[in-house]
Amino acid sequence: MILPSRELMPVICAALERGQQVRLTATGSSMQPFLFDGDVIALEACPWPKVGDIVLVRGATGRLVLHRVARRVDDAFYVVGDAQREQEGPFGRRALLGRAVLVFREERAIRLDRGVPWLAGRIWMRSGSRGRVALLWAARVRALGRRLVRRISLKNAKGATSEGDRCP
Repeated sequence: MILPSRELMPVICAALERGQQVRLTATGSSMQPFLFDGDVIALEACPWPKVGDIVLVRGATGRLVLHRVARRVDDAFYVVGDAQREQEGPFGRRALLGRAVLVFREERAIRLDRGVPWLAGRIWMRSGSRGRVALLWAARVRALGRRLVRRISLKNAKGATSEGDRCP
């Protein structure tokens, strides 16, 4: 069942204010390559976002966006989607609904608020179009490494069983 955000947001805001984590399904492609359409995102309350955080904000028209904080100016912050260059904002503290801390994809939970994904997001923000090329190459190298490790593991497993290492 899909409910309109205007009906769901009071419940979500109340849960976040109580310190509960809330999960939403992302739609759209503005946050690629970090978030994809259909990813489940875990949000939690955030007193004030840092540059690089992915936040859910409500615009003046009531439209909800899940974007990365691009910059802060005094008591306002500006957001931008990872697949776009136009910044939206300024948003005040009251517009902030929550900060994305996890993404659930392919039966894996990936932290968004620290570690490599957070750092990659910061680099992406600073590097512009060069960042897209660098991250695509990094993803290819990582996939190649996974396949190589899988092949080595399979070869070692076959070798162990074929060389008489079985229990009597």
